[in-house]
Amino acid sequence: MFTTDKCIKYNVRKYIHESIEDLEEKKNIVFFFPRLTDNAKEEDNKFRTRDDVFKLLFKEDFEALKNNSPDVRMFGGTFSFKNEDSKQIYGPIQLSYGVDINDAQIKRLQIGAPFATESGKQKTNGSEAVVDDAIITYDITINPKNHPNLLLESDLDLFKKALWFGTNARKSTSKKSDSKLLVLIKFVDEDTIVNIGELKELIKVSNIKEHKLGEEEIKLDCNILFKKLNKYVNLIGSIEFFYDSDELTLEYDEIKFSDLITKCDCKEPNELL
Repeated sequence: MFTTDKCIKYNVRKYIHESIEDLEEKKNIVFFFPRLTDNAKEEDNKFRTRDDVFKLLFKEDFEALKNNSPDVRMFGGTFSFKNEDSKQIYGPIQLSYGVDINDAQIKRLQIGAPFATESGKQKTNGSEAVVDDAIITYDITINPKNHPNLLLESDLDLFKKALWFGTNARKSTSKKSDSKLLVLIKFVDEDTIVNIGELKELIKVSNIKEHKLGEEEIKLDCNILFKKLNKYVNLIGSIEFFYDSDELTLEYDEIKFSDLITKCDCKEPNELL
């Protein structure tokens, strides 16, 4: 089962929108976020166009947009406005498609609408698809050279917090998500171009059956990941693991580069601050 990068980006953007966005001062604006039209209510489902938001919030000044929109500095985007030449920014932060590593099953449920199509007749029926217990892994690449001098150091700190807490905050009838594990690998030489390939399927759930039965917490086997990283150990400056030990256990054999690893148990929010 696959998921797109859009759900993670939405979590990050929503966290920024709800936590630090300042519309009055035009600071920390999430540009790629739905904006209601004047006097519209949420249930009206009436939203501004991209051009309207650009004019309202940034006076049609593209530099102001970049300087005050952390989501643009993170993910880039394609921009086409009426009074501007088309522009494209290949964002420093790129996310892969997500892959389920927990053998989640898609279930289709029959649902009924609360109203009949005609008076006295059977109410309308429909269906919705849900997954029972997916654990989705993503590869995230952060390369400031994709667009030099765009990504700020503060953007990186904000992205890390938004990635973790924004995912935890997403709770609705159709979507419930929790952050399980965040692995940050930093390379030593910023001038060296390194591609170590995808890592998202190198972490395995070692107790899928027991966990699905509710008998055990999640156990993540990291041995294949560490075997891969060992080939690049001379290029790696640090490896950080963020996780909640109440939610999962990390399993791995003794590793040669343990001095590069820092484990942060995120039971308390300030572990990521």
